[in-house]
Amino acid sequence: MIFSTAGEKNLQSAEVRDGRYFAFDTTAHSRGTIEVSLSQYQAVLESDQRSMLAIPGMLFVGAAYFVLAAGELRRADRTPKPS
Repeated sequence: MIFSTAGEKNLQSAEVRDGRYFAFDTTAHSRGTIEVSLSQYQAVLESDQRSMLAIPGMLFVGAAYFVLAAGELRRADRTPKPS
């Protein structure tokens, strides 16, 4: 996700107004909405979609880890302790 956002030169939130393409530029000295080409617009849209798919993926990984850890703890509690 980090590498995908680095390639679009800090552009995000692509939109179309009056047939022209715009994106929000997040660089330090030129922050604001700028006009971009069609190829840049498509790249920003793809990047936004990619990051939106990464969020549920991370949630699923966290849930799987929790389920596996809970199962291991339950199995460890059932093991008889040596006397």
